[in-house]
Amino acid sequence: MAETKSLNHKKPKSSHITARPLKLWHDQHRIQEDVQVNIVPLIDVIFCILTFFILGAVGLSRQQAISLDLPKASTATTPMREMLVVSLDDFGQLYVEKQMVTRPQLFEAIKNYHQYSPNGLMVLNASRNASYNEVVGVLDLLRQVGGDRVALATLSGEANNPTLENSNPLPNLPTNPTLPGSTNPLGRN
Repeated sequence: MAETKSLNHKKPKSSHITARPLKLWHDQHRIQEDVQVNIVPLIDVIFCILTFFILGAVGLSRQQAISLDLPKASTATTPMREMLVVSLDDFGQLYVEKQMVTRPQLFEAIKNYHQYSPNGLMVLNASRNASYNEVVGVLDLLRQVGGDRVALATLSGEANNPTLENSNPLPNLPTNPTLPGSTNPLGRN
């Protein structure tokens, strides 16, 4: 019986160790530490992502300006009434109020504008480098719908702009060339 008592005596010690089944071996040797989550890097990343999306949204919502090189005119006036601005760039692309459109969309926009504002003015901002044919085509389209309420935009130039003696871009060429040895019918050489 003594042997059984000694076995029973050892049994409670082993059951005492297994009484805590969730603790691992390395947890028993570690001193009790508080677990902390450092959220400062997480907040930094969130702010960077937020900044990226805000700047992206602002960039997409802002209207981009159309780069046009308008011709100058000394008699240009600025109308101070309601107007629809149609732009034509160097490449023949059309814009209505800085928004790119096709010719059928331009026709619909002009028709809607003319119904909404029959006395409104339609202004064509045509680039100086746009082809003459494209400018005339857009002006014709504007006049089909808007009648005579169409204007061509120019940059206002100086009224006292000195004129050049030779405004012709070609070199000075004789206006009435004569062959050597022939007589000039006007009597001039």
